[in-house]
Amino acid sequence: MPKVLLFANPIAGRGSAMGLGRSLADRLTGEGYRCELLHDRPDTIDPMTLCEREVRCIVVIGGDGTLRAVAGRMVDHCPREDWPPLLVVPMGTANLMGQHLGIRWDPRHAAEQVAAAIRRRRIVSLDAARANGRLFLLMAGVGVDAQIVHEVDRRRRGPIRKSSYLWPAARVVGGYDFPSITVHADGRRIFGPRPGVAFVGNISEYGTGFPMLPRARPDDGLLDVCALPCGSRLQMMKLFLHAAAGEHAQQEGSACVKARLVQIESDRPVAVQVDGEPAGFTPVRLEMMERKLDFVVE
Repeated sequence: MPKVLLFANPIAGRGSAMGLGRSLADRLTGEGYRCELLHDRPDTIDPMTLCEREVRCIVVIGGDGTLRAVAGRMVDHCPREDWPPLLVVPMGTANLMGQHLGIRWDPRHAAEQVAAAIRRRRIVSLDAARANGRLFLLMAGVGVDAQIVHEVDRRRRGPIRKSSYLWPAARVVGGYDFPSITVHADGRRIFGPRPGVAFVGNISEYGTGFPMLPRARPDDGLLDVCALPCGSRLQMMKLFLHAAAGEHAQQEGSACVKARLVQIESDRPVAVQVDGEPAGFTPVRLEMMERKLDFVVE
């Protein structure tokens, strides 16, 4: 009997992820699958559970951070030939992977729709990369946006909404001192050292609602990197407006290229965020992986 693993973030969807996980497990069991519903922290999951050859699919009910944590556990501990496909049920704040894959489960019929998708098993393969050795799937940022992510995480006391970013953003922007960064792409310096921000990723979607990496493709085997001058609050506001209009890559001093390896350094630690979660500070090494990850889609 094929097996389906379901990981439900217990706080996702204001707690509704667990209810959906149980409903989906009941439905899949009735269709002849062996199901295991997990709700522990991803870093505590027994790797052998993820690596069983009989696993037909891993369903992740939660946000982009939950997806990255579960997939990272699989990538770090399972042989590459045993990586099962992932199926995303978005219940986070930005849900960038769900947006990118075009997933729109109807909340009233989600269990039925997800079960049907597992039966069909239509697969899309996407690039994956590592940031300082840890998996990342979507995008990474260095600079003021990452500092805001760090501040949100510092204040977090449970589930967050988009409104949860307002006060941390105001606080960070008001006190940010615009440190210099240096960006190398495949060994070639493309930016700095100068005050700026950098974005690296596989997809064009971004939490702001407009694309920071408009030329990014998730299956070309390359990371898109865009480094932008940002040395004052006025320049930061102009950058935001240019990005909203899709014109930031054409601004003077900008550097936007594709590469397999991106290294970002600074004279002092600068915040890094990966897939919308804090990921330490510079220096950061972002490197494309050889193996893609498979996703089950609608």
